[in-house]
Amino acid sequence: MHKQFVRLLVCFSLVTASLAVAAQESTKYPAEIADFQKWEKFPAECAGYRRSTVRAYAPALADYSVTYQSFGSMLRNTVTLFFYPRKEDSSAQLRAEVSEVRNAHKDAQIVNRRAIKLEANGKAYDATLITFEFTDRIAENPQKLSSQLLIVFFDSRTFKVRSTSSAEQGGEAEVAVRKLLQCVAWST
Repeated sequence: MHKQFVRLLVCFSLVTASLAVAAQESTKYPAEIADFQKWEKFPAECAGYRRSTVRAYAPALADYSVTYQSFGSMLRNTVTLFFYPRKEDSSAQLRAEVSEVRNAHKDAQIVNRRAIKLEANGKAYDATLITFEFTDRIAENPQKLSSQLLIVFFDSRTFKVRSTSSAEQGGEAEVAVRKLLQCVAWST
């Protein structure tokens, strides 16, 4: 009786493990994450922003994003923080990121491009900040938008920020994003 119970338990364990692997393999990406294991790194609210969605683009959170929306002020700004593996050639990767914005918004123009320093946990990081302007339809009305692309290359991973606001609020959005980055754990 004991041997049959052990066999049954082993079989049940194998089936459960197989189903778990099959479920992970069948997940379609991007996928919204409800059970995100890094909530403490990304507070629900901070610096005038509210976390709205977390998406995975690959298994085991090898590639994911966290989106924040501004609230409680006149600033209307959507900020998405992306975390994904770094490519070998960071110059080519940066060019690809710029091309991605230009392909998505045919009238996108670079209005500012500069190297900046970001600080986190007492350490300074080199970053590239590129500001685009383009027209897009929001609530059926064409609007001139400011979209910032900020990238930090680590040894094996990339941290990217996309921030979009009205063109008139572009400067205010840049300042607000820097405050947001002070309260999320983007560098760890």
